[in-house]
Parts: sequence; structure tokens; C-alpha cells
Amino acid sequence: MDTPRPLKVPISAAADRGVSWLNETAQKQRVILTRFGKPGAVVDSAERLDEMARAVSATRREIVEQLADLAQGRVKAHSLDEVCDRLGISVERVHERARDR
Repeated sequence: MDTPRPLKVPISAAADRGVSWLNETAQKQRVILTRFGKPGAVVDSAERLDEMARAVSATRREIVEQLADLAQGRVKAHSLDEVCDRLGISVERVHERARDR
């Protein structure tokens, strides 16, 4: 599911608009509630959260299966490019995250 960028909303503005507005907006896009410009909480649709959880679980299973096959010598080692391509992950993003840590 392709979703728009998260909407950042000050907590006070969200409170003024009400819970119904927050719920309706979160169905369309993730809402990040901010306080003094800093993220404080995230409101998202249950469907989107479930989809993300399924994707993470499927990816975790795939990684464990690949590692088990590799450990038992059933497959050759794959390059980072091959793994990222198979999982649909940007190699550049992996390198960015590695540098950030």
C-alpha cells in the first residue's frame, strides 16, 4: 500500500480538530503529533500497521530461511546488492543507515 508522507500536526491543533478528524486523517495518512516541533506520538490506521507487521514478519522469515540454507551449505552467499534486490530494499538506504549507526 503506497501512502503519502506523514502529516505533522501540533498536538494542540489535533485536539482542536477532535478525535474524529484525527481518526479520519489517519485512515488516509500517518499523523505525527508534535509538541514544540518535536514528534511525540504517531497515529496510524490499523490496516496500515497490520500490513507493515506482515511485511516485517515475512522479511524476517525470509532472512532466517536464507541464513539457515547458508549455514547448511545449501546456497552460496549473496552480495548485499543481491539481497537488497530480492527484498526490494534500497542498497543506498542500507548504507545510509549503517553510516548513521
